Amino acid sequence: MNPLSIVRSGWHELTRRPASQVPALDALRAFAIFLVVGAHYAGSQWPLAKAPDIALAHNPVFNFGWTGVDLFFVLSGLLIGKQLWRELDRTGTVRVPRFLLRRGFRIWPLYFAMMFWVVFIHGMRFEWPDWVFLSNYFPTRYGRSWSLSTEEQFYIAVPILLLLTTRFLPRRAQAWPLVGAVVAIPIVRVFQRQHLEAVGMSPDRLADQMHFPIHVHCEALIIGLLLALLSTRYKSVFEARGRWGTSPLALAVFVGCTALGLALDRMNKDIFAFLALGLIFGSLTFLTLADRSIITRPLNSVFFYPFSRLAYGMYLNHFWFLHGSTAWTIHTFGPLLPSPTLVFLLGLVVGTGISAGVAAISFILIEHPFLQLREHLLGDREAVPAPAVPAPEAALA
Repeated sequence: MNPLSIVRSGWHELTRRPASQVPALDALRAFAIFLVVGAHYAGSQWPLAKAPDIALAHNPVFNFGWTGVDLFFVLSGLLIGKQLWRELDRTGTVRVPRFLLRRGFRIWPLYFAMMFWVVFIHGMRFEWPDWVFLSNYFPTRYGRSWSLSTEEQFYIAVPILLLLTTRFLPRRAQAWPLVGAVVAIPIVRVFQRQHLEAVGMSPDRLADQMHFPIHVHCEALIIGLLLALLSTRYKSVFEARGRWGTSPLALAVFVGCTALGLALDRMNKDIFAFLALGLIFGSLTFLTLADRSIITRPLNSVFFYPFSRLAYGMYLNHFWFLHGSTAWTIHTFGPLLPSPTLVFLLGLVVGTGISAGVAAISFILIEHPFLQLREHLLGDREAVPAPAVPAPEAALA
């Protein structure tokens, strides 16, 4: 394949949403990356540029933008669980090495390419946990690698645990270990905090150890797995709709889980924050999959699809460009615009646009060729969880 055909193929994949794709999931993935980029822009890059403090920078949309990672976790659990349960139901087993290799083709090429680029261009030295996906237990200077470490560990653990679950539990009881894990994690967090306080760990280090390790921060991933189980074996739950395409069940679940999540978070943020996020984002994902009314119709816009495909690249690269783009925007447009708020918004758009542009280049030149190689070597494509859409299913990753 010549270079021009590689570019054309990648651009086509990036700009043409498959007809069977679930648009609402594209929108959620786009929202997740917008939240993360916005949080880093308002929380660190705007102040670092010595810009004036403005009220908008403290808006909850930016203050809680870090929660976009947990929305990514829900979507990852849904995608991975859908693949694994379909294979289990079809064949009675999971080909674990093949599954891990498929995920490797999706995650590793761009991640390691980014690391080499940073090493040789910026002179930053990565530490050994970054290279072996253990930075959620051994913090390093590259902050984004902790979530990728969590996902890699999740990819290893889940197929093995699902195999054990299907071997020792009847089909109708296989959701209960996941429910039990969601309930158990806050208990683990209680004992973790007590232990870390008892050994005299510093507050900053304690906060890291209560945030990054997978055994205290994986509720959203497990809730995504539960959604995948429902969408695979109980499709009717997603298809029951009332007048105007609304899903009364999904609406009730979203309202109930959101209220419960907020109540738990208010009760004890240290223990229940990530469970609360898993409940809120999990029920939101359920709503977007089940509802076909005016409530979720705006999520069908084609605008979200490219950002959904670029989300991984943007997650990896945005921090390298936000600082320079923010400073340039302030210097260039600060004297021209009538208020710092307009400069703030313009800087966010410029930084997000540059990140998306670089991610588009890396998608076409790195991600897409390796995805094509994966399909050539390993065959069938990863399927979109589309329980309520009878058409053929297409790839999310």
